[in-house]
Amino acid sequence: MKKRKKNLRQILIPAFIITACIPLAIFALISQERLKTSTLENMNNQAEADLQKANQSLNMTLDKYETLLYAITTDEEFLSLVVNANDSEEIPEADAYNMRRDFAHICNRNEGVDGIQLVFSDKRRIFYDRLSSSSVNSTWMEKVKIPDETKLLSYDVDKDTDNPERMFHIGRKVVNYWDISEDLGYVILSVNLDELESVLSAGKGSRVYLVKDGVIVGAEDTKMLGRQEKALDSAKVNQKAIKNARSGWSILLCQSIREYQKAIEEQVIFWIMVALAVLLIFVLLIYRVTKPVMISVNDIVDAMKNLEKDNFREKLEVKEKDSTEIQEISEGFNEMSERIHNLIGQVKESAMEQKNAEISALEAQIDPHFLYNILDTINWKAIENEQYEISEMLVALADILRYAINDAGEFTTIDAEKGWLEKYILLQQEKLGEEIELEFKIQDSYGKCKIHKMLLQPFVENAIKYNRPDGSVQVCITQEPEKLLILVSDTGRGIPEEYQQSIFQPFFRVDKSRSRTFGGAGLGLALVWEIAALHGGSVRVAESSDSGTTIAAELPRSGNHETDPKNETL
Repeated sequence: MKKRKKNLRQILIPAFIITACIPLAIFALISQERLKTSTLENMNNQAEADLQKANQSLNMTLDKYETLLYAITTDEEFLSLVVNANDSEEIPEADAYNMRRDFAHICNRNEGVDGIQLVFSDKRRIFYDRLSSSSVNSTWMEKVKIPDETKLLSYDVDKDTDNPERMFHIGRKVVNYWDISEDLGYVILSVNLDELESVLSAGKGSRVYLVKDGVIVGAEDTKMLGRQEKALDSAKVNQKAIKNARSGWSILLCQSIREYQKAIEEQVIFWIMVALAVLLIFVLLIYRVTKPVMISVNDIVDAMKNLEKDNFREKLEVKEKDSTEIQEISEGFNEMSERIHNLIGQVKESAMEQKNAEISALEAQIDPHFLYNILDTINWKAIENEQYEISEMLVALADILRYAINDAGEFTTIDAEKGWLEKYILLQQEKLGEEIELEFKIQDSYGKCKIHKMLLQPFVENAIKYNRPDGSVQVCITQEPEKLLILVSDTGRGIPEEYQQSIFQPFFRVDKSRSRTFGGAGLGLALVWEIAALHGGSVRVAESSDSGTTIAAELPRSGNHETDPKNETL
């Protein structure tokens, strides 16, 4: 399946979203962790504060009823009655009446006290039950646990869930101050558990339980009374406990983590909303910011498509409001399309010139044997008239024409080029009417090396043209590891430095006052320079002074001259 292409905006939007989401996600995670830590810390601190408050409330409640017990057990009249009753096998009716009356007064005067009883050392009891307003019959008095004789104060709480009146009991040992060793018994104060309401009350989302020996004995929710402490274990609550040092009861605080979870959820929702808002802003900003860029990019794309349709005159408008990069791209595109247009024009022109050249070459080759036959006829006429010098010139001219026409533009050997130059010099000597000294310094092993046909002729022609009368021309060819170096030297007056680069330009002519009478259009050296460049070589003025000029041509070698000179190509 072909992969769908994306435009610039479709690439930028996900990149910007990811770039925005990463810091947001990191910040949100850090914020969440800090919120969790802070919330848990606040919950723990609140739990500790609630537990301390509940413990203080319990101590204050116990203090209240312990003070009442202390007042009862230290009253001299009460002690006298207890001592007298303890010494008698039968409790005097008057003493019993007085004690019941006092107990009734205490229960009625102190809210929450449901009963008081005196338990003698021999287990006899005198009590008053405020619930039944009776000191004779009671359904629960005898069920109250007798305190430990070794303790001055003891605390107990009902675990019986069947009793609708839940109570806690505080017992104080009755001490005979006249005979400390005598055990008189206990006074037990039974108090309704509703008096511990201040202990069991807690803040929002929290519940306080009073636990004794692993059993819940106090709770706002009466359904929990009598249950095991383990029933409170839950993943939805945070539990903290403190033990009351006075009573030995445990105060258990259960905090609902729903508020904690709600705070976390609100924070998560908040960050999601922030993230969505940021992403929306980013998307809008991207659309806003990229709109002019996308317009410019689309213009460039459309221009490129038009360019593909051979519309090389396509131009882009360079807008000042565009970014520097877009402006540079637009300017570069315009320059490129202009250059392509010019190059195509040059190619068409070159193709036309090549076609014309081919036509001219064909026209020049029409029946070349006719020209050779005419030259041969003239040659025989010259021989018949004993004009041997003319005959030699005609033979040289025929050879030159044959060499130039056959395989024009192809490669030839250095030996063939050397032979052609000798005939060319012969004709030039006749034309100028003077001797031209041409010296070749070429090793015999280089004779079979191939070079472009008529490559040396423009050098030699130029050397003759700008030479002194009776001057000399030297052609030296040397071999280097990767190239062949051709040096053509003359004994002329040199080339001015300002012309040494220009002589290789088409149609360039040095001041005629510095040259001899000689034809030419100024294309020879330019063609040689172009031929050398096409083959990876170069042509330059190696040396020039009043005593002469040396032109150097460097051509790359292919093949191996040492092993197979026949295959050498320069």
